[in-house]
Amino acid sequence: MKKLAVIFPGVGYTCTKPLLYYTASMAAERGYEIIRLDYGQDIHTFHRHTPAELEPIIKLAIKRTLPQLGNVPFSEYDDIIFISKSIGTTIACQLETALQLKGKVHQFLMTPIPSTLRYLSDINGLFFSGTADPYMPESKIRAAARNFPDKTGGIFEGCNHSLEQKGDTLGALKNVRLIVECLDKMLTNA
Repeated sequence: MKKLAVIFPGVGYTCTKPLLYYTASMAAERGYEIIRLDYGQDIHTFHRHTPAELEPIIKLAIKRTLPQLGNVPFSEYDDIIFISKSIGTTIACQLETALQLKGKVHQFLMTPIPSTLRYLSDINGLFFSGTADPYMPESKIRAAARNFPDKTGGIFEGCNHSLEQKGDTLGALKNVRLIVECLDKMLTNA
């Protein structure tokens, strides 16, 4: 069985950061080939985060991502998972459609941004959010969890955009472990 995991980073949250590093590591342990995307230094160091400011950055990231995935023989894979963080969640959802992979991809969306929420009804997968995420209003997180309970992987009380609380290193490590365990369960049942 041929399996593929594509890792979609966020702004300032590259594939070497804990949530993406350890989820990619788990996917590799489960026999998935790994593709780690890079949008370019200018995007990874972008400092503004309003929806209006992010929209052109998302479009640019997609433009840069398509060539990285252009030669991937997706039809040869029995299982495909898109593991994403922050703006990567919107990019992963848009690329599922752009690459004509609708229904063939499992989405694993960590700390989605508001523009990702419109895709929840169409995806096969899970999302994870913190209630103190400055880029996602708690009311939207709660509404998404109510509307899509089967797609709610976890809501982390009081956690920020990295699923951490300041001054609680052990709690942050526990959250990373919970996320990786959820991914492992998804990969094992795929």
